[in-house]
Amino acid sequence: MKRFRYITITTLVVIAIMVVANIVYLHSLYNSIKEQSIQTATECLRRADILEIISRMKGTSVGEDDSFIRLTLMVQGEKTADGSYEYPNLLENIDKTMSLYFHFIASNTPDMNPRDFSDVEHIYRKELSGFGLAPEDVMVTDIPGESPAFEKHWKIKVNNAEGEPIVIGYISPLSGYIFRRMAGIIITSAVILLLMSFLIWYLLHWVGKFRSIEQMKDDFTHNMTHELKTPVAVAYSAADSMLRYYDQSDEQRNKRLLTIIMQRLNFLSGMIENILSMSMERFKSMQLNIEKVRLRPLVEEVVGMIEMKAGKPAKIEIYIPENVEISTDSLHFGNVISNLLDNAVKYSGDAVEIKIYGDNNEISISDNGIGIPKGSLPYIFDKFYRVTDGDRYEVGGYGLGLYYVKQISEMQGWSISVISEENKGTTFTIKFNRDEKR
Repeated sequence: MKRFRYITITTLVVIAIMVVANIVYLHSLYNSIKEQSIQTATECLRRADILEIISRMKGTSVGEDDSFIRLTLMVQGEKTADGSYEYPNLLENIDKTMSLYFHFIASNTPDMNPRDFSDVEHIYRKELSGFGLAPEDVMVTDIPGESPAFEKHWKIKVNNAEGEPIVIGYISPLSGYIFRRMAGIIITSAVILLLMSFLIWYLLHWVGKFRSIEQMKDDFTHNMTHELKTPVAVAYSAADSMLRYYDQSDEQRNKRLLTIIMQRLNFLSGMIENILSMSMERFKSMQLNIEKVRLRPLVEEVVGMIEMKAGKPAKIEIYIPENVEISTDSLHFGNVISNLLDNAVKYSGDAVEIKIYGDNNEISISDNGIGIPKGSLPYIFDKFYRVTDGDRYEVGGYGLGLYYVKQISEMQGWSISVISEENKGTTFTIKFNRDEKR
């Protein structure tokens, strides 16, 4: 029990760690893509700013001058071990230099048209779309400070050499774009997580099943030991009495002791045969002697035996017409009815009331016993399974009776069902398949 609980807790902790680690990774990835998107949006705004200035230079004295403007850029790189040069952030530095240059030209050209930020916004959208970015809202200004209308938008700034903003852009968050880029990873992570969860659930399911089997095995061993000890002890005592105090002249005493030994040995032999008959190989090779049987007399015979050995007041009422006949193996069907009635008597209070209804289609056995817990109903026909809630464990048995009932029923093409409510009673119903060919 403790080991199973440890495995369960460990598994749940592993799942929780996996989920948390996956969430942390996806959050980190989201922020990384967001930073890349902001950097791209910044470069797009810088280029849009430059292109807008160039468009205003047309028609000015600067733009109509036949002479050309020479712009010299000094690029500084680092020499690597193999003799080549690396130029980190080359394109970004060129864009920054060009932005500063064109702003210098614009500020020193008095006849240039004033800036129209709607043109900047239009160019900015085109630049963004070239990188697959399509924000719903775009606004560009050169006024520093926060705009209440764009409080939740991303703020993009292009600064001058002194670090002061030359132009400021606001774009609506690109969450959809980011999630689209993450879609493959999100789907893969979700599939892996679901697969791992399923595998862990499957593992726990089988661990629980093996635990139940282990518990049933232990219960069976305990119950069989208990069932075997009594007849063995009685037979041993009788044999010991004959050995120690043997009196050839007391024939009556010797016969009584030998009878006790034979009875106990017959009981043990029957018990062993019952256990062996539960094996699947024996069931597969078992041949049923199917014949027409009158249902009521067969049930009455079994009821008579149950009433004799009940050991408590047992009121058993039979509601079966005299003329009902079924096709079955009378020996095994009698054992089926005996098992169901025996359980009804054992799992009841000081007195038991049993009602048996039958016709050509089915037979049902209802009692007013302690009932079966709802959680145990799916397992009561399993081999070796016993309900251990409450006082049920004190009742003798080794968990084979209902298994035998179900196997014999299914071998004849019948079905068996159960309805039970705790402290109210249980009803077993066997439906006969009259068209079954055997």
